[in-house]
Amino acid sequence: RLAESQFTASVRAEWLTSPQTSPLVFDPADRKLRRPPLSIPELWLRVPLAPSHDLELGRFQLGWGKTDGYSPADAFLPRDLTDPFADEKLPLWGVRASGQEENLRYQAVLVPVTTPWRIPPLGSRNAPIASGALPQGTVLREADDAPPLPGFAALRLLATHGDWDLGVWARTGVRPAPILRFSVDPALQDGPVPVVTVTRRYPREHAAGVEVSRVAGPYVLRGELAALFSGDAELGDAVIATLSLERGFGDGTLLVTLAGNAIDPPVDPTLLFDRGTLPALIVAWNRTEEWGTWKAVWDCGLERGDGILKGEVAYNVTDTWKVTLGGDLPYGSRQGALGALHDARRLIVAVRRSW
Repeated sequence: RLAESQFTASVRAEWLTSPQTSPLVFDPADRKLRRPPLSIPELWLRVPLAPSHDLELGRFQLGWGKTDGYSPADAFLPRDLTDPFADEKLPLWGVRASGQEENLRYQAVLVPVTTPWRIPPLGSRNAPIASGALPQGTVLREADDAPPLPGFAALRLLATHGDWDLGVWARTGVRPAPILRFSVDPALQDGPVPVVTVTRRYPREHAAGVEVSRVAGPYVLRGELAALFSGDAELGDAVIATLSLERGFGDGTLLVTLAGNAIDPPVDPTLLFDRGTLPALIVAWNRTEEWGTWKAVWDCGLERGDGILKGEVAYNVTDTWKVTLGGDLPYGSRQGALGALHDARRLIVAVRRSW
């Protein structure tokens, strides 16, 4: 801390034996197709403007939804699906003002640079998009498009009244989730195997929503309703609603979320990423025990009957060493966004040390 200001920075370095990594060592705004081995998850400065009012500048995470659930307020935010089961949000370069006056809270965000969603190589077991609809052996050639530079702006207002929490939000700008376009260039067809070129484009979208939550004894009830508008023929409009129920059990939490879109998208929703699983049911239960922690998640697409079962158990060997066993099991129709990941199922064993 310098006087009353706060500076935060973090660096992430990794090495993956996978073609999903980028030839670039460092991609400061995460705008390239593949994941770089070196990145900066955080680099921001918080400056107090007045009591209970702060200004943040730099690179930070933004999230307005409940973890493990689904919220239209932040479902569109950029994600790194290099690991399709991690659902990792990408940080943003921007300016955020936040504060509180009595029972009213606000947050205003300006993101001048678009950070696009990062997806695995198309046609691979981690991203089998369109592979089932194309002839056997089709080669998908991904073009490294330059995403538009302008980002988006958003505003959120929250108020508390007794056991009720009420909120409204709005945003406008470029959608970080891309629209994929498939085309065939005759000049590239030099053999029996067809070559399909895949490009990305990023339409503009406007959205507004309301949210309400209430504490009812041991339960927390939440509801959201959002309207999303765009002039894009493939993206279309959407009216997304979510209902969730949360309850604490000792040192654990059970969260059940039901989400759906009242307007059918013009294209297969799998290609829209942030709406690909809707309508969906999400059940997440995590708990801390004396010996460690465990977590179980069931993510189910209700339209095609596909889904993913996730589980993880972490045992504390000592105060610093932990052994983790987990797995991700997609199931159901391969035409669904979750069932299409059938070949990406996996088992995880890890040893972690913290200090």
